[in-house]
Amino acid sequence: MLDFYFVSKGRRLQLQRGPVGPYLDGLARELQRESYAPPSARRLLSIAGQFSCFAGLVGVAARDIDETLAEKFLAQAFLEEERGPTAIRKLLDYLRRQGVIAPSPVLPQPPFASILDDFDRYMRDVRGLVPTTRKGCLSDARRLVEWLAVRYGEHALTRFTGIDVLEFLTDQLDRGGSRSWRAHVCSRARGFLGYLYTSGSITTDLGRAVPKVSIPRLASLPRGLPWEQVRALIEGVDTSHPDGMRDKAILLLLATLGLRSGEVRSLELGDIAWRAGELRIPRTKTRRERVLPLLAEVGAALADYVLHGRPVLAVPQVFLRHGPRPGSIQPNTIIWIVRRHLARVGIHVARAGAHMLRHSLATRMVNAGVPIKSVADVLGHVSIDTTAIYTKVDTTTLATVALPFPRRPA
Repeated sequence: MLDFYFVSKGRRLQLQRGPVGPYLDGLARELQRESYAPPSARRLLSIAGQFSCFAGLVGVAARDIDETLAEKFLAQAFLEEERGPTAIRKLLDYLRRQGVIAPSPVLPQPPFASILDDFDRYMRDVRGLVPTTRKGCLSDARRLVEWLAVRYGEHALTRFTGIDVLEFLTDQLDRGGSRSWRAHVCSRARGFLGYLYTSGSITTDLGRAVPKVSIPRLASLPRGLPWEQVRALIEGVDTSHPDGMRDKAILLLLATLGLRSGEVRSLELGDIAWRAGELRIPRTKTRRERVLPLLAEVGAALADYVLHGRPVLAVPQVFLRHGPRPGSIQPNTIIWIVRRHLARVGIHVARAGAHMLRHSLATRMVNAGVPIKSVADVLGHVSIDTTAIYTKVDTTTLATVALPFPRRPA
């Protein structure tokens, strides 16, 4: 299989030196099965071949290869090579699956691993939080218990006090960040401490020691674009290739239906009711299904992509990653799609992202006189209080109540 990536016979013979050489053909077959791009696969195989030569030079047989040898190799040969660790990890995993080397050593559990696992299940099963929210809360909780473990060791929870809470939060908040970020840090800490108290892991409700960060309601303005720029953004997409077909459909869903990036990413083919002209959004942030009209322009863009641009892949998601390794798109892909096309048409925004187009739609609807309840229904807000921020950019209504500028008396 190495001949698929390396035409030169001499190069193939060079790679097959050393104790790992006989197994590189199988590794190459696995990389092809996983749809690695040829340049990436060649680089990974080259690093694996050099590791094999290194093992031979130091006199290590294939069955004795382990992480210690891999670390020595990386330290000597690939101090600045980003693909080095990836290549060696792929090689060791393959050798273990083939039974060539011993299974991975059992690593010690991180401090309080069972508590963190239980906390994750609690957030999922009791609070019903979505994966992205759980990931952020779990990351902050892990940071707290690791900080405690350094200070008090394995008996940290029995010695945990409110003073420790304040010192930990001071360390975290000293890193800087916006007021909103500080509020999130404190809120997550309060939630985790509350769980520790109700689950019996600590005997005092230390959540009360967490300070509250004041964020005045409706203190900021939503970040949106004028509708003329939104239209220029959409019309500037080149749909002569599959990437452009996909990107235009995504931008239309964001800008004309106000979908969140996560809702676009998880949209499935079965959610589109073509004959009824409806779009069903079952996986929302609020876990409440909503049905939106499938606008003619959006439907045409979706049909064009599904019929002529979407890779033929047996997965339910509408939007996929293209190229030699097609599959589900990553969480940040939609953000980069928006930024790439903004740059393409020459629109410069300080904080460009997918949510900006959602803000643009809401602002346009409010300025057009659409009732705030209808705007909330389209956006999927549980309470119209969340939607009320857009009344601050209702320039049409605000102009009617604006007081005349006082003139200086003659």
